[in-house]
Amino acid sequence: MTDPLPIVLLTDFGTHDTYVGQVKAVLTARAPGAPLVDLTHEVSPYAIDEGAWLLETALPFLPAPAVVLAVVDPGVGSERLPIAVRAPVPGDPTALRYFVGPDNGLLSAAVPPDARPSAPRRSPSPPGLDVRAIESPEARLATVSATFHGRDLFAPAAAHIAATGHHETLGPARDELTLLPPFAGRAEGTTIRGTVIHVDRYGNLVTTIRKEQLPQDFALDINGHSIEDMVRTFSDAPPGALACHVDSSGFLAIAEREGNAAARTGAARGDAVVLTPR
Repeated sequence: MTDPLPIVLLTDFGTHDTYVGQVKAVLTARAPGAPLVDLTHEVSPYAIDEGAWLLETALPFLPAPAVVLAVVDPGVGSERLPIAVRAPVPGDPTALRYFVGPDNGLLSAAVPPDARPSAPRRSPSPPGLDVRAIESPEARLATVSATFHGRDLFAPAAAHIAATGHHETLGPARDELTLLPPFAGRAEGTTIRGTVIHVDRYGNLVTTIRKEQLPQDFALDINGHSIEDMVRTFSDAPPGALACHVDSSGFLAIAEREGNAAARTGAARGDAVVLTPR
């Protein structure tokens, strides 16, 4: 191997502090020349499900081979395992991606949705996945803080993979990992229930209801608001109007044209949405 692999970062660290800079400094020192891609550092604090969803919806656009370093880790310093996962790229079994992070469900995108459980739990590793517990002294800094594994443990492990193209030496193989269920609405008769999984910079409310689940005509209820208009793009709605659309992620979203749907409805991440066919 000559050129180091790209490293894609996703965290809930934000940019107010030096956390992201310290992580990237370790990556640069240990994998010189590795391209660093900041996917986002604005995952809601501690929101494992949002981080997993953001990673899953961005994954088709990430390079392969590449190393994904993802840290949303409310259990940092606890007994939760640090892991590295080698996974085939869907549609191209000869291509690989590596995922480094906590074993808390954040790395669920390494597993296709149809191979994930119906509820969050530790699950057997699907065929083709190679999961390693990160234990090697070479894959960590000399001193490991109990509260900053992103810098002291995950960054050295990701840099090792990027520089060498191998993850087997990081530690022993594991036959299971923690997985979240597929992101999708839940059918109850003709009704589909979902939640707001992400609020973007514009205040758009992105739900867990997939495009494939949408009936031809429906009303969506959220936080006391009923929305009946479905548009292809923002400009198809009148200025100031609330409307549904299929987000670029492939999930149903609510927007206020040239406004902020979250502020308008008072809705937030985790709020329920109910879709009723008409």
